[in-house]
Amino acid sequence: MAQDFAAQALAMEDRRFRAMAASDIAELDAVLADDLHYTHANGMVEDKAEFLRKIISGERDYRAVGLISRTISSQPGFTAIFGQIDVEVMRTAGLLLNRLDYTAIYRDGNPRLFAWSAVKALG
Repeated sequence: MAQDFAAQALAMEDRRFRAMAASDIAELDAVLADDLHYTHANGMVEDKAEFLRKIISGERDYRAVGLISRTISSQPGFTAIFGQIDVEVMRTAGLLLNRLDYTAIYRDGNPRLFAWSAVKALG
């Protein structure tokens, strides 16, 4: 059963990355938990409403989200994914290109993204 939850979390993460790059608000709404806790690499923390608002308003326009690597850890009640991505995002301050190391948490049984934390990758 844990393997099924892990596969669901990976599939949900792939959907989310595609939706971010496409600015697909309906799909993002479907893959993000209502009680989302999203910590960006710059330390800014947003809930689901604020994360979506910035994309809808154009303050943040994800151009590309490219997966580099990830590992998965199934725990009782949730699945953690530890990975690295390249992100291209246009903000009001200009284009930002980052390689990020991240942790994503998905609850078992309802594998929408519940928590995200990213830092700029070293090197």
